[in-house]
Amino acid sequence: MSILGRNGWRWKQLPELFKDDLQLHNRLDMKKMDEEFNAKNCLQVGTVSQLIQNHVMPECTPNNFPLILGGDHCISIGTISAIKKARPDAAVVWVDAHADINTPTTSLSGNMHGMPLAYLLGLVENAKSMPGFQWFDPVLQPKDIVYIGLRELDRAEKMAIKRLGIKTFTMYHVDKYGIGKVMEECLDYIGNRNIHLSFDIDAIDPFYAPHTGTAVTGGLSFREGNYVCEALSESGNLSSMELVEVDPSLHQGLSKSETIDCALTLIGSAMGQKIL
Repeated sequence: MSILGRNGWRWKQLPELFKDDLQLHNRLDMKKMDEEFNAKNCLQVGTVSQLIQNHVMPECTPNNFPLILGGDHCISIGTISAIKKARPDAAVVWVDAHADINTPTTSLSGNMHGMPLAYLLGLVENAKSMPGFQWFDPVLQPKDIVYIGLRELDRAEKMAIKRLGIKTFTMYHVDKYGIGKVMEECLDYIGNRNIHLSFDIDAIDPFYAPHTGTAVTGGLSFREGNYVCEALSESGNLSSMELVEVDPSLHQGLSKSETIDCALTLIGSAMGQKIL
């Protein structure tokens, strides 16, 4: 955490949370539930999300900046639930190659890391009836979200984004207007609100950050990704951040330091690190 100290932050590190530490039902029962709801590992995701919410919420005090490092983007079900309950005005800037707004009904894979925003927006019918989600209530409205960097969307996700009117800047918009203009419009849209940055490393082109599970070519450059973080930090309204999907265990033939260094630089830029 020296990167925080160098930028003038006092910090404390909370214990890591592991789903394997939880006593859940046997694997056969969980497989049956996954098939019934078309939501893989539903019980684990719901249970861990509640645990994450309960750990993050006390840290959302006025002078605290929760910085969360996670596995896949499912953690947002817990983190954003906590942040919105503690800071009801918070907007979410979702930087990702994917929209993550599939539901169990629309998902072709059943992978829950493609569903967190659908849960948070209340698009999942009878979510409380799903294993592990008895605690859950939706916390987001479409106006609370700004997408940046989308480039791989399912048909149902495209329809949902258009129907809900979610503010969206795909890679087409980044290419057409430049990242500076995109961030100006993003901040104008959000206005004077707390901002939570949810940054999936796969928003960055795999040329710069290859160690992630669902890499898609044609993403943000190293500098564009950092500018997103710099612009949000400079706004004075960035009050929390999560960074997900960094997995150095993947692609063993490539140096993992490239992706790790990229991730650390993104965090530094969000926390106020400047070139000059």
